[in-house]
Amino acid sequence: MSEGSGQVFLWVVFSLLLVLLLVRLSRRPPRYSLRARDVLKGHSWCSIHSSIKPSFCSICETLINASDGSFCNSCGVSADSPQCITASDLTLPCKVITTRSMKHKHHWIRGNLPLNAQCEVCKEECGTDPQLNDWWCCWCRWCAHDTCVQNVNEICDFGKLRQCIVPPNCIRLKYSRMKQHLYIKEVLKPNISGWSPVIVMGNTKSGSSEADAVLSSFCSVLNPAQVIDLNRCPPEEALEWCHLLPPDVTCRVVVAGGDGTVCWVLTSILKMKFEKDPLVAVLPLGTGNDLSRVLGFGEGQSWDADVVEYLQQLATARPALLDRWRVHFTPARSLNIATREVYMYNYLSVGVDALVTLNFHRARQSPFYICSNRFINKMIYFTFGTKDVLERECKDLDQRLELFMDGRHVPLPNIESLVVLNIACWGAGVRPWTLGAGGSEAPKQSFSDGLMEVFCLASSLHIAQLQVGLGEPIRLGQCSSLKLCLKREAPMQVDGEPWEQSAGTITLTYNKQASVMMRETS
Repeated sequence: MSEGSGQVFLWVVFSLLLVLLLVRLSRRPPRYSLRARDVLKGHSWCSIHSSIKPSFCSICETLINASDGSFCNSCGVSADSPQCITASDLTLPCKVITTRSMKHKHHWIRGNLPLNAQCEVCKEECGTDPQLNDWWCCWCRWCAHDTCVQNVNEICDFGKLRQCIVPPNCIRLKYSRMKQHLYIKEVLKPNISGWSPVIVMGNTKSGSSEADAVLSSFCSVLNPAQVIDLNRCPPEEALEWCHLLPPDVTCRVVVAGGDGTVCWVLTSILKMKFEKDPLVAVLPLGTGNDLSRVLGFGEGQSWDADVVEYLQQLATARPALLDRWRVHFTPARSLNIATREVYMYNYLSVGVDALVTLNFHRARQSPFYICSNRFINKMIYFTFGTKDVLERECKDLDQRLELFMDGRHVPLPNIESLVVLNIACWGAGVRPWTLGAGGSEAPKQSFSDGLMEVFCLASSLHIAQLQVGLGEPIRLGQCSSLKLCLKREAPMQVDGEPWEQSAGTITLTYNKQASVMMRETS
């Protein structure tokens, strides 16, 4: 073999190896770096919006005006002016994210004790005087009088929530000189029986904007590194916790938000291809919260939710599997319009209920929309539904649709909406599949049986009847695969995310199951 032929051969072999390497890497989900806040730069300050009891400045000890004051959402230090904020950053250490110390000591904060605080030493009530006095630990939340605090053992056991907390001495950080930021490099397993840490995620820019206050509350009871704002980083970065934790540890993810945020996180977990998926729980902050209702976490929380009570109740929740459905869209005409896929966990609909959701979504995107109250949102939603009773924009929807269930063509009656259910709840708490006289005879419904329930709605008025329990849907049955042929454009939604869908084919196929947590309700 000549020298030139040998070089060509080596080049071909190198090229093949490079292609194989690229193909192998492309099959792996990308790894993200999990950022951490540098507490040495100061506290994490938030505005004091309202408080049941008065707060006092940790520096000058004066009573704080709620409209002007600030507090650290990690350790609870308070300040009433920019000068006191600067002094606090310089003199009062914040709750640490990481430490090399093997023994974890109490982090005592003076004054502004929780309501109904009781001294751990003398068992008497403390923190009741109208001044900055007495102490509490921002990790275990123990409280003690000024005269009793010296008698408390200096070692902190993290209190009742120790199984949820990642201790600072278990976190190892690294510093990126290129990005000028701290990142979590490693997480060790502590000597805590039944340790199953909780990672909290929420989007402070979505829904009714209550997530900001709720995330701050979680920062005060957990390691602040465990609480992530999805407005600042994608779910994939937050979910790096599941890669960092030891493989024998079950990670629990709490999503503080509405159904859209929960489904966003569930899809991110699918794309990251974990060997062991984390268990996802919900702290509902949205308007509909249908998935939260089905999983037993209630119809909605407010900004002042008791996160300590929530985390204690989470210990009683059990793992469950939620069916996931791949929704594939193929346009009727190519015209450079690419096919796309989304995933459904709750429900899909085409027609009038999707139109109402779309109009509400457009209203919320308007720069003139300033309402963030859940009740006001529901009233606006109801207004759009009432408006369509008169306009009937989705009249004769059956003329635009062809439905195939498990490959069998299903004729449609005269309708204005077609709904595909994966869970029992729809339309902010309605359980349509079991409504009416036919509900007792309808096939059993489950979110983990690999089946979808399909029903139709005759009009907006029909929806209103279901909302008050005075009607029942037009049930078409259950199926394990579904195809919709849409002949003309129509409003559509998947899990509360609406849009105008162009003509084409929509197919739903089973795609594994998501790991969630479910609370049994009495």
